[in-house]
Amino acid sequence: MEKLRIVLDWFPNTNHTGILLAKKYGWLEENGIDLTIEGEVHGEMEVHGADFVCGPEIAMLECMNRGIGLTAVAAYTQKCDSGIVSLKESHITRPRELEGKRLTHWTPQWFHQSIGRLVANDGGDYSKVNLVNLDVGDIVDTLGNIADATWVYENWENYELMQAGKEINYFNLGDIDPVFKFVAPAIAATHEVLAERPEAVHAMLAAFDRGYQAVAKDPSLVLEVKDMIEPRLTDEWLVKSQEHLAPIFLNESGHWGTISAERWQPMAEFLVENGVIDHRFENEYTNEYLQA
Repeated sequence: MEKLRIVLDWFPNTNHTGILLAKKYGWLEENGIDLTIEGEVHGEMEVHGADFVCGPEIAMLECMNRGIGLTAVAAYTQKCDSGIVSLKESHITRPRELEGKRLTHWTPQWFHQSIGRLVANDGGDYSKVNLVNLDVGDIVDTLGNIADATWVYENWENYELMQAGKEINYFNLGDIDPVFKFVAPAIAATHEVLAERPEAVHAMLAAFDRGYQAVAKDPSLVLEVKDMIEPRLTDEWLVKSQEHLAPIFLNESGHWGTISAERWQPMAEFLVENGVIDHRFENEYTNEYLQA
């Protein structure tokens, strides 16, 4: 049995259901994989000694720029499901309306280059946005109290807010600017595990593919792993969140994980052009370890 360790990009949630099902149903073990899954709130990607780390393409490239040997090996979804959420009472319906409002942010430069581009291209002034440095663990408590807006994945924080009875505004960043159709969230592997145990990487991702195919077909399967998910959504809202994601898990061939150049390249070039990373890297991403 190959022992592997993966650090998720956040608390285990409906983005990760295919992974959790593969663990729950023993599909990883069938493929000879003993996988340890860890998840926490973190706005800055760190490997923490694991074999795999999850997060957005932007953070992966920033890690590579810091000399961390990573290659992206799978995308959770075939559409970037991220954007800015706020309470309706804040009247934030587009990037320029972040002016004068409190926006939570992470420390890395890529955050400011990204949101700064969106605000400027919408005719706004990013310097007038009131920035709150915070890794948001509780979106319901944050909005309206600590901040007015947060960059989130739609499938989770939006559903937490709606379950709490909040009226929200949300805009998907990729719908505003094609650069933000980038690969997120995704899984990166260390160069060590790719070099030393490529068969194990393939076996793990094959089990994940099986899990995501299952939940794409039947979103109610999320209830099978609800004890493994951060317990803030009721059964009803867990299924609603999963139904939101189900149509974007798989590619046209019915498989999970594909990373396309059309999504990866524009963001990578944007980061170089704006000095977030020094240059492009070899083997930034690959589909080599996915099912055919």
